[in-house]
Amino acid sequence: MSEVLGGGLAVLLLLAGCGEQKKAVSVDFVAYGDCRHHPKTHRKVAAAISASGAKLFLVTGDLTDAPDEEDSWAEFRDIVKDLRAKGPYFCSFGDHDSGPKDLFMKELGMTKPYFDRVEGDYHLFILDSRDKFRDQAQVDWLKKTAAASTSKHKFAVFHHPPFMIDPDRGKEADAIRPNIHGLLVELKFCAAFCGHQHAFYSTKRDGVRYVVTAGGGAPLWKIDPSLGGPGDLSRR
Repeated sequence: MSEVLGGGLAVLLLLAGCGEQKKAVSVDFVAYGDCRHHPKTHRKVAAAISASGAKLFLVTGDLTDAPDEEDSWAEFRDIVKDLRAKGPYFCSFGDHDSGPKDLFMKELGMTKPYFDRVEGDYHLFILDSRDKFRDQAQVDWLKKTAAASTSKHKFAVFHHPPFMIDPDRGKEADAIRPNIHGLLVELKFCAAFCGHQHAFYSTKRDGVRYVVTAGGGAPLWKIDPSLGGPGDLSRR
């Protein structure tokens, strides 16, 4: 099981039945995202995460309000310094992270907007959803790399969720879902961690557990749990 923070809610996420695994996998990590807009809130969230004892941090994008300003990144760096000292801190691109200076990639030490890492018996895929997965090069890379993976568990991290319960933005999920959901199912991913919808939402679709965790500092959105499915979890 793993501890996941989002929208101020801590839950236990069971990944039993993931791939060929029949028991819940023990993974010591925290996922969160959408840290921009209210640095004081992000600082409180980061402090709570630091106290959790987690050793790996997955961030679903939208880190600062001013991705081309050095001062904005200096503030971000100060907020997350304790987390980054404790273990790997992997971030996916959000729609507010782009800028001509590419300071996001410089800050995170990235050479490409998508990459993978193996941590223990699970394989992380940090993906770029800004073009709704229309980039064939990324899709081809994902297919090849994930199909060749020998890890027991595969997790994806990207910003735009294929399933949302925001009544005003559901069409965004409709646009991305056909390009990524079937692929994650085919490649036997255990879970995908997303942001963008400023709240907490967890749903399991076709064997893939989706966790939307986007309460790291951005203003929280209105959500409608009735738009989800049986067994879904949510909190604003």
